[in-house]
Amino acid sequence: MHRFFVPPEDLQGNRVTFSPEQAHQLRQVLRMQSGERVVVLDNSGWEYETVLVINGKQVTGELVAKRPSPGEPAIHLTLYQSLLRREKFEWVLQKCTEIGVSCIVPVITRRTLARETAVKPAKLTRWQKIVTEAAEQSRRGRIPQISPPQSLAAAMSHAVATTDLTLIPWEAARGTTIRDVLINRQIQSVALFIGPEGGFDTDEVENGRRLGIIPVTLGPRILRAETAALVASTLI
Repeated sequence: MHRFFVPPEDLQGNRVTFSPEQAHQLRQVLRMQSGERVVVLDNSGWEYETVLVINGKQVTGELVAKRPSPGEPAIHLTLYQSLLRREKFEWVLQKCTEIGVSCIVPVITRRTLARETAVKPAKLTRWQKIVTEAAEQSRRGRIPQISPPQSLAAAMSHAVATTDLTLIPWEAARGTTIRDVLINRQIQSVALFIGPEGGFDTDEVENGRRLGIIPVTLGPRILRAETAALVASTLI
C-alpha cells in the first residue's frame, strides 16, 4: 500500500484529511478511488491503515487499523555529515533515510567545500521533502530530523553529551572497526561523524578523540564522503 506522512493535527478521531498536494497525488497521479486503502503515518512510529473517501478535489480517509511501524531500527543513529556539494548531500539525505538514520546534522569542517554553509528556508524545505519521500518509500515510521548546520567543535561536544557512543571514521585510523567497537556493548544511541570530500584534518580528529570520540576504520580503501556515510550507517 502507498504510504503518506501527515501532520498529527490532520488526524481527528478515526478520520484523516489529506493535504491538497497529497489529494492531487492520490487522485491524478495514482488514480486511486474511494474504498481503496493506503497507510497513513503521523511521525510517531505508528501507522494507520486507511480507507479513502474521495469527494471531488477533497480526499479524506477512515482509519481502520493501527499498528507499530516495523521500519524503525533499534538504535537511534545521528549522522553528523560534513556539508557536501548539493547533489551529493541530497543523495546522502535520501539513502541514509532509507537505511534508518534518525537524525541528520550538517557540519562545517575545515575542508568543507560546499559554497553555501547557511541553510535558507527554501533549501531546508527541499531537504525535508527529500527525507519525507524517502521515509515513505522505505516504510519508515518516522521522518529523520534535519538540524541547522553546526561547527564541527559544537557538533562534537553535543554528540558526546547526548549519545551513548560517538564514532568518527577516518582514513588514518588503524585496526579498530565499527564492529569491534559495537560488540558486547548495550547501547541505544550512536553519533557518527563523516568528513568532507577532502577528509578530516588530523587536528579535528584529535580534538574529537580528547572528547571521547572513537576513530574507526572502514577498511583499506579510501571511500568518497557520500559512500562513507552510507557504508558506516549501514554497519551500525
